[in-house]
Amino acid sequence: MNPSITPPADEDPAKPPVNDRTPVFSTATFRQIKPPATPGGLIELGEPPTVAMLAWEREHPEAPQAPLPIQEKSGKATWRRHIGSARLTWGKLSSGELERIEGDPAKLLTLLLRHYSFDRHEADRQVKNFFQRNRV
Repeated sequence: MNPSITPPADEDPAKPPVNDRTPVFSTATFRQIKPPATPGGLIELGEPPTVAMLAWEREHPEAPQAPLPIQEKSGKATWRRHIGSARLTWGKLSSGELERIEGDPAKLLTLLLRHYSFDRHEADRQVKNFFQRNRV
């Protein structure tokens, strides 16, 4: 047997040798991980609940909260989704012009009057129809 491979007499031969590269784990550093409240939610790290905490939570349930109102997207973000359909409706308008008006019906009306030979009443009707049809 090679003397460099034999373990020293004070070490247990069943245990792997410990050196600088052997990771040392301690169970004292780990905490219980609670499952996320919703799929894709953040994972909370916390202490395990005690019996007293569980009893109190059972006796004092939280009142159900009303769902939060859905925040409407900003006008710019909503308008950007509809630029493509506006380009299909009015081919003479460029994407840059449509982005600059930021969904303002008065500015769209001005663009239609400038690029097309509509009278004001016809341009106004087309703008209203477009906004109703696309729910902008």
